[in-house]
Amino acid sequence: MQLMTILLLISVGMSFFMMGYVATTPHQNNKARLCFSMMLIGLISLMIELAIFEDGGSYLYIISISGPLSVSVPIFFYLYFKASMGLNDEFQWRNIKHLAFPLIYLIVMMPYNMLDESAKQQFFVHVYANEPIPWQLSLMPIRFSRLLLISGLGSVYLYLSWHELHVEMNNKKNDVLREINRLKGGFIGISISFAIVFGFFLFRLPHKFTWMISSIVLIVTAISCMIFYYLPVLGKNILSHQALDKIRSQPFAPRSEQVSEQTSPLLSSIQIPIGGVLVDKQYRSSVTSNQAEEVIKDLAHIMSEGVYKDSKLSLGKLAAQLQISTHHLSQIINQHTQGNYFDLINQYRIQDAKGLLLEGEMSVIDIAYEVGYNSKSSFYTEFKRRTEMTPHKYKKSHRG
Repeated sequence: MQLMTILLLISVGMSFFMMGYVATTPHQNNKARLCFSMMLIGLISLMIELAIFEDGGSYLYIISISGPLSVSVPIFFYLYFKASMGLNDEFQWRNIKHLAFPLIYLIVMMPYNMLDESAKQQFFVHVYANEPIPWQLSLMPIRFSRLLLISGLGSVYLYLSWHELHVEMNNKKNDVLREINRLKGGFIGISISFAIVFGFFLFRLPHKFTWMISSIVLIVTAISCMIFYYLPVLGKNILSHQALDKIRSQPFAPRSEQVSEQTSPLLSSIQIPIGGVLVDKQYRSSVTSNQAEEVIKDLAHIMSEGVYKDSKLSLGKLAAQLQISTHHLSQIINQHTQGNYFDLINQYRIQDAKGLLLEGEMSVIDIAYEVGYNSKSSFYTEFKRRTEMTPHKYKKSHRG
């Protein structure tokens, strides 16, 4: 067995191990994990094809599977990357359009798949001898046309992925840029790999150079796994009006979080310090008590659903989700919580961050963005203001 075949089979085993890790880790959302697993399946099929290249009989059958799957690798990489950057766990029908090329590939291979083994061998003899073949088989992508398709799709979807990354880099603070900059090398490595694949097609290199393609597949697999492991979670979900309507149809129950009565963000009145003494602050409001109670009920529910995790959440956006004017929402928050809108949001974010810190499964930077902050510095400042200790010190003090 040749060295490259051994390396390919080892990489196949490691890829299956990575799929197990992807399926069990909480590092990414469900959609991102599924798309990444599909990409790994495509790479595994291609590595198996390359490993058994010399075995004519097996090779004739494996290409029926590895062909469509290998073409889908750049597509699923992009879908994974987009789901990870946007933290979008919803499966949207518009993503189906990206699978058009693999589906077309599968269709044009059907005449080949219906041939028996001897007919398949004869087909390749005619192809490489430039002899006439039946028209229904003439559309089947052979080796060089598949390389062109893979390198072309790879270039397009790498550009789209890079665009997603560029948008996030412009939106985030410097500490996130430091996290993301580690991924640039990965993108450059994959881009060079696709360029070499295109060169393989362009110069029609003979089969003895298959080791080159095998090496590229191994490199792309390794870099892809590195990107999955290091890619920080950046996006946030936004609660829809449909979700809010569903919440309103449910009976009200107190927010079930680890918040004591003394620190709960939802109270009947706000207390402010006057002359060193906490005094209840009263308002004249144009909102009736019944209206305020209904809004507080909805507000408590959508907060428990995690709306505060939206890093771009504003008082206006929150009011729109509650279907109330910004002015009235501000009045209600000021009258019925321990502070203003910003105090309320930060109370929920820091309380959530405390729980995540004690779980110990996420880094501090990931927790900061998970609970809705745009920078690690603002998270540290607010956390220390409310707890009088840094996140690391808080975690250490509660684990002692």
